[in-house]
Amino acid sequence: MNYHLLAIPGGERVRVQVWLDDGEPVPSIVPVWPTADWHEREAWDLMGIRAEGHPNLTRILMDDDWEGHPLRKDYPIGGEPVRFSGEE
Repeated sequence: MNYHLLAIPGGERVRVQVWLDDGEPVPSIVPVWPTADWHEREAWDLMGIRAEGHPNLTRILMDDDWEGHPLRKDYPIGGEPVRFSGEE
């Protein structure tokens, strides 16, 4: 998990990088950086990265009843085969 932070007045940049094992949560930074709320919810929804201590860790892009996290490498890719016109 990477956070790229920029201080607008001074232009200082900070990158915080945390290495996680599969299923391991990362501490939420919402109390320090409130706009991380949306970013942590997106990371949970699409990648399955849980932010421990997040005030409202719910789905933000996918439907509430969606199973899995679609940007993970282990997410099953499939669906219905495409049928083109002219095929029998």
